[in-house]
Amino acid sequence: MRLWLSTCLDDFSSEFDDIEEMFKRGLTRLILQKRVPGFAQDLADGAVRYATEAQYERWLMALPMEYRDRIWVRGTPDMAERLEVRGCVCDAALLSQDVPERWKRVNCIAVCRNLEQLNSLPEWVAGALVGPVFQPQSIYEPVETLGIACITDKLAAQDTACDERQGSARDATRKMPEVPQVIAFGGIDHENLDDIKKLPLQGISVLGGIWNYADPVNAFIKLGRACGGL
Repeated sequence: MRLWLSTCLDDFSSEFDDIEEMFKRGLTRLILQKRVPGFAQDLADGAVRYATEAQYERWLMALPMEYRDRIWVRGTPDMAERLEVRGCVCDAALLSQDVPERWKRVNCIAVCRNLEQLNSLPEWVAGALVGPVFQPQSIYEPVETLGIACITDKLAAQDTACDERQGSARDATRKMPEVPQVIAFGGIDHENLDDIKKLPLQGISVLGGIWNYADPVNAFIKLGRACGGL
């Protein structure tokens, strides 16, 4: 199970030092997500007004260029290509519609806030962030969560359906559609990691479970060891 780390929505003084140290300690997957400065009270529907491409570029300039191939930006595939990062993270609805062919060359991770969105993803999408599983530590107001049981049942049913399709295929050599890598997010930390590890997941994405600690680098190291992979 791979560990993905999301940046805090707002900048803070030691952020670049901490992130660079985490890269040196083995971090391979960083989700760069920042909101427009001054918009602490996001949009009325709870959506975040994410930073512009120029703002992301200024942020990236503070880190060595060599780390960009470990970074996914919260934006469009076009933005990811221009910023020369590994890929992008964006809402599932955007990737499920007709998209330009050039987008399919970019490593795209879809944010799925319900499990129906996961099932509707096109095959070219590289992975899916599914959640929130638990109440996010970075959000004070209660939010609707998917819960362990719901995700377990859905992924188990998905695996069964995939097995049935494989078994009924007339051409044994025909490659069946693959489910993208599933990455859980939302309220995940050391305390509930054992429950998360029981799920058929390929990764977890963490924000508060690392940044809420006084020593986030140490928290990252411990959580990386506990989940079994960086």
